[in-house]
Formats: sequence, structure tokens, C-alpha cells
Amino acid sequence: MYMVNVTSDNFAEKVKSIKTIIVPIGSVEAHGHHLPLGTDIFSPRVFCNMLEEKIGDIVWIAPEIPFGQSYDLSIYPGTIHVPTEVLAQYVYEVGRSLFENGIKNIIFLNGHGGNVNALNLASEKLMALGAAALTINWWVDYSKDILTITEGQGHGGEDETSAVLFYNESLVEMDKAIINNRKPTMRMYFKDRGKVIYKDALSGNSTLANKEKGKKIFSLVSDRIIETINMVISETYYTD
Repeated sequence: MYMVNVTSDNFAEKVKSIKTIIVPIGSVEAHGHHLPLGTDIFSPRVFCNMLEEKIGDIVWIAPEIPFGQSYDLSIYPGTIHVPTEVLAQYVYEVGRSLFENGIKNIIFLNGHGGNVNALNLASEKLMALGAAALTINWWVDYSKDILTITEGQGHGGEDETSAVLFYNESLVEMDKAIINNRKPTMRMYFKDRGKVIYKDALSGNSTLANKEKGKKIFSLVSDRIIETINMVISETYYTD
């Protein structure tokens, strides 16, 4: 259930049994010339709506954190960049307060690759408090599922464009969709990486996207996310 929709008294009662929360995290960032700046916010938002419908009685859903680490693409207009160490500390403090309010399992539903280092650092610190923290990077963790629907993936590419078309096709300017087939050969940090690899703030083939693919992605991946959440709740962290 959406945390902000309940009263303080109701929260105090329900948190006795509901110990897991989803914290959606995105970014405000350029995604090619055809997608809105809020692309990385919208996908976690759709997933949260689906989680609310399907399992809203066993998980809390926190308000989304809209800003993220977007150094690579900060050269493009409209991108808002928060340094990793600042984002990590902020997310940790949010998680710490949730933990102090009685929530044990904190699941970061991440919509943006640049946030990963910060979320990992925050999770390490939360673990030390006694919380259980997990980051779900939906486009990576369920990549095999997504690639049964799309030919490829990318920043503002086929998968993300299809996702936003499903969310609100009026926000997408498909006549500006293009292709950028450049792919990094390693996780190398170098000057102008964003300009070189993510030419036009894009990677992949956005021209192949359509709304139906987006619908299929959200349907399939939301089921996978629910499977992961159930494993977290049952503390199925490993196999023998």
C-alpha cells in the first residue's frame, strides 16, 4: 500500500505485520531527442502501480525519489545530476528512518543505471544497522525476459521507449527516434564518456519500439518483481 496514503495511527498498526517496503528511485535525464526527461521515473512508477494492484496488502510503497546520479549525461540539457556520495547518504538516511519506523526489508526499485553505486553503498550501511536491503535494476535483472519481447536494450532504446509509450505515448516524439549502436567494451571511466558512448543521449535502436512491447515488458517483469519480493519476505536469500 502507498505509505503516504495512510495516517500515522494506521501506519503504526499495519507496520506490525508489513515489514517490506518498495522505494522507487529514478532520475531526471536526457533520453535521446524523443523521450521525456522523466523516463527513468515513469517505469518504476508503472511497476509500483502494478504492485499496488497485485500485492498491495503485503508491501509498503514509498514516494519516489526523482533525482539521481547522471554525471555522464549531464552535458545534455535538462539533466539533473546528484553526485554518488550525496545520493548514497540521502538514500541511506531515508532507509535508516524507515528501519527505525519498524520496516525490515528495504527494496530499492531503481530506474536508472547511474544510481547503482550509490544504492549499493547505502545498502551496505543499512545492512550494518540490521536492515535487509536489495536493489532491483529492472532492465538488468530481468534482461533475459525483456529480450523475449524486444530485439535489444539501451538508454532510450527499444525497451525504454516501448515502456514510455505504454506509460503515456503523448510524451514520446517517435519522429525523432534514432539509432546509436555504440556499446562500451568495459566499465571504463574516461573524459567525455557520456558524449562519446551515449551520442545524442541515446544507446540502442529506439525506432523499433512500440506500445504493445511496453505493455508486455511491464506485465512480464512485474510478475518477476513480485517473485523477488516474495523471496525477500520469506528470507530466501540463497540455495543449498
